[in-house]
Amino acid sequence: MLYRILKDKKRIIIYALCTAAVVAALSMMIMICTVKVNLTLYIDGAQIGSVSDAAEVEAIRARVIEDVSKVAYGQSFPACSISYGFAEGSKASDTLSEGEIYRAIYVSVLKNYRSAYGLYVNGEFVAANADSSVISDAVAEVREAAQGEDNLEVELTGTLEVRSLYYPVASLRAGSEISSMLTQRAGELYRTVSAKGSSIVSVDIDASEDEIKFFGSDGGQVISSDTGDDGIVTVNIKVTETVPFTTEYRRNDDLYVGTYEKTQDGADGEKEVVYCITYKDGTPVLREKVSENVILEPIAKIIDEGTKTKPVTASKDKYIWPIKDHFDITDTFGGRTVYGRYSYHYAIDLATRAGTPIYAADGGVVTTADRNSSYGYYVIIKHDNGQETLYAHMQSEPLVSVGERVYQGQQIGEVGMTGYATGYHLHFEVRVNGEKVDPLDYLPER
Repeated sequence: MLYRILKDKKRIIIYALCTAAVVAALSMMIMICTVKVNLTLYIDGAQIGSVSDAAEVEAIRARVIEDVSKVAYGQSFPACSISYGFAEGSKASDTLSEGEIYRAIYVSVLKNYRSAYGLYVNGEFVAANADSSVISDAVAEVREAAQGEDNLEVELTGTLEVRSLYYPVASLRAGSEISSMLTQRAGELYRTVSAKGSSIVSVDIDASEDEIKFFGSDGGQVISSDTGDDGIVTVNIKVTETVPFTTEYRRNDDLYVGTYEKTQDGADGEKEVVYCITYKDGTPVLREKVSENVILEPIAKIIDEGTKTKPVTASKDKYIWPIKDHFDITDTFGGRTVYGRYSYHYAIDLATRAGTPIYAADGGVVTTADRNSSYGYYVIIKHDNGQETLYAHMQSEPLVSVGERVYQGQQIGEVGMTGYATGYHLHFEVRVNGEKVDPLDYLPER
């Protein structure tokens, strides 16, 4: 009996030890599986910081390439080199934010590019220069080349466009090169409207001697006539002719390059011209201008030619949705009841996952990038037409700064729920003349 009890006790101890060993092993495995090993991110060989997920970095790089394509010329961009190492002893709080990774990749992708002004003829890129006045001078020279030595009046038949983008350093050209390239295409861009010079004399030069007295029927007046011993007749006739108006081009810094605006209509003048017509055997053989006198000065037509470069950040006067990923409109503009209290909602709420990129609905200037208890982190953009858009409850500090010009579709932050918010969403406002209006009246249909 005692032997059996001891034997059972030994078996219980063995079972207990085995169970403890299994529990310890499982605990160790759970600890190992839950330990997050961070990575050290290197971009073009330079150490940037710790990241938790390589797949997330690749997704951010793809987004950078997409965004860069909107501000840089061309579709192929030098791929930055991305590599990883183990970040020993790093904490989750030490990892780079999505915005920091985005900025580091963005700078690397554009390292061989430079902010400049690109000239396009009929939609085709010609060259770029960092100075917009160089482009303006080249445009003026090509028009002068089209006018030629006779200073003909010409009009633009092609399209000239200047875009403010990032261009490869290799595409930048000196002013003389751009002028030469454009001058060679003068015939493609301009056509002659009319030549400056005297108009056709309104006298019937084929009239016989007997018809001289009728010259006045065409607006001419016979002043005198003389018949020589050789039978040659000379007749002096005064006629009224048109003095064509000229066209003057003036540079206007308030208009964009390639834009022309008529600021004054032209009007023809008048002049009196005396011609001496010589007849032999009744046939006119010679016509000479004796004198002319301007009796009504012409008025020049004035056309302002733009010299201002339109930046890519200029407003397009129509909005895009500030969220491109899937979202739900969880609250609209107007009255609502929240927690039993009625209030008026001056915006629309776009609910989506945390960290979803927020984009500028149109180009403009960032006038506010701040945080308060109501909006949390928020941004206000003032557009060229005076309207404003507001983006609130961002997850962290905005990706843009006050005074910075942003282009339509540029990422300015990430969806969060800072401030007074009950869930992850973007609070989006549109303001016209300072008054908050329904954004759905200004956004395109989904």
